Amino acid sequence: MAQQAQKMAKANGSEICGLIVDKGDFCELIQVKNKTKRGGGFSFYFGGIRAIEKRAEKCKHEIVGTFHSHPVGLPAPGPSDLANALDDSLMLIYDVIGRSGKLWHIKDEKTTPLEYSLVQ
Repeated sequence: MAQQAQKMAKANGSEICGLIVDKGDFCELIQVKNKTKRGGGFSFYFGGIRAIEKRAEKCKHEIVGTFHSHPVGLPAPGPSDLANALDDSLMLIYDVIGRSGKLWHIKDEKTTPLEYSLVQ
């Protein structure tokens, strides 16, 4: 995720994005194509999201949130991130410049930071 986020930020200032899927013992980050062509934003293609939803349901897994990068910002949800987040979901944001990520629980458009560890 970090390498891809840095590559996209350097190329045109765009963000990477995807879904967080709970697989029981761990969560997997599944990257999807960013529909937004401008830098500093992201949106999903419905078809790509629906395909992941179907696979997750078939495997008895659950989509629990989203992730995306901030090419020139801190790893904290902005107003549009909060407005577009599903209630009671997770959001992982990767700060390209600071090369760090932060996981948030989003509830009623309020954020709570969470601890996490990455496994590759």
